[in-house]
Amino acid sequence: MSAGTLGFIGVGDMGGPMAGRLMDAGYSLVIHDVREDATAPLAARGATVLDNPKAVADSVETIIVSLPTPDVVRAVALGDSGIIHGSAVRRYVDLSTTGAVMAVEISTALSGKGVECLDSPVSGGVRGAEA
Repeated sequence: MSAGTLGFIGVGDMGGPMAGRLMDAGYSLVIHDVREDATAPLAARGATVLDNPKAVADSVETIIVSLPTPDVVRAVALGDSGIIHGSAVRRYVDLSTTGAVMAVEISTALSGKGVECLDSPVSGGVRGAEA
């Protein structure tokens, strides 16, 4: 994938509008979400939909996640088919609002694999994401 391609995992109510803004800015996206209805609008605009977080992490160097709960963040980042097992990923940006304890756990694990981590929680709900 080109340097202008980003991964985005969690393209639902909040992630979807933010991912759309990245596409508006000219980025190509490789995306994953457990809900097909969440990925469909971005796929219609040209985003590539992959089956799991590892597939995204095998495809791009930078992955942005926007996920609902700490357990989901942990599974996406560190699970059996998680980002940690990807071969291309070098940067992980977490927009989820799941707290410092989760951010440290994920950062510690991913840093051990040479992945830089940025905890960047987004507030404002869906309205804020859309704005």
